[in-house]
Amino acid sequence: MFDRGEYHDKKGRENNPKLGITYSDADLLEYVKNIYSVLLTRGIRGTFVYVCDESLREYLRTYFA
Repeated sequence: MFDRGEYHDKKGRENNPKLGITYSDADLLEYVKNIYSVLLTRGIRGTFVYVCDESLREYLRTYFA
C-alpha cells in the first residue's frame, strides 16, 4: 500500500494542472519503485540496504544471500 503522505518529494508528487497531469497513488507507487530500482542497481561495489523493521528484514532476507 502506498501512502502519499509519507512520500516527501513535494515536486515529485505534485499534479500539473497546466499540462493536465494528475498523478494517482498507483502512478506515484510506480515512480517510487522505479527510483528504488535505479538506486539499487547502480552500485559499483554493491548496494547496502539497512532495514529497520524486523519483519520486513526477515521477509527480504529470503531474497538475498
